[in-house]
Amino acid sequence: MKRETSQIRTPRRQRRERGSISAPDIVDGAFALAAEITVEKLSMPLLARRLDVGVTSIYWYFRSKDALLEAMRERAIAQYDIALPFTSRGPWNELLREHFRAMRTLFQDNPVLCDLLIANTSVYGDNPTRVANERLETVVTELVGAGFTPRDALDTYFSLAAHSRGFALLERQQNLEAAEPPGADRIDRDVTPTLGAIIDDGYEFRLTQERIFDLGLDALIERAENVLRRTTLTDTAIPRTAPHAPVGRPGTDR
Repeated sequence: MKRETSQIRTPRRQRRERGSISAPDIVDGAFALAAEITVEKLSMPLLARRLDVGVTSIYWYFRSKDALLEAMRERAIAQYDIALPFTSRGPWNELLREHFRAMRTLFQDNPVLCDLLIANTSVYGDNPTRVANERLETVVTELVGAGFTPRDALDTYFSLAAHSRGFALLERQQNLEAAEPPGADRIDRDVTPTLGAIIDDGYEFRLTQERIFDLGLDALIERAENVLRRTTLTDTAIPRTAPHAPVGRPGTDR
């Protein structure tokens, strides 16, 4: 008699039906997955597994990862714009200080935005670039209205943006590495006695700390104040001469 063996089969997980997912659903899933594994490691097969769909369902809406990233950047730019309004209510220097503190906080709280808008700026698509430039136009126009030349206004914005974004990117990298940067425990007091003395006095030996961020922000805004002051003095020093009277031909009264 033939011995029968029973096999226990694990039920296959049902995928979502084709057409039951939309482009916004895919972008939602991409943001959630990227928050866990970073934008760089995001892939279409991983996202398909996350969403319980076949990978072809994703390619139906987004032909490539670059196309998906551009859709993610469009949403990121919108979130960024809503979170960082720039209005003319208040002194320009305080507005800038508030704007760039908020910028750093936004990237700290939303690491995917940091990945999309700082780490990969060279691959912006047309629409995210247009929206970003429109927002930049608003800020520069406000600064020109405060008395800056257009070039000085753009220099001021770019220097402050580089400071805030650079800090956010360093903090993001530290979080990804899940390790503290080289600190006080690596100081050899025999080789670097000055550093050792400062640390022993209670100095926090870290590049990305709140106080250091504020020191850089204040220094850049103070520089902008000095630039504006020089521009104002130059404008007021230009003599206002009366128009010349018409000069007539020799030998006439005119």
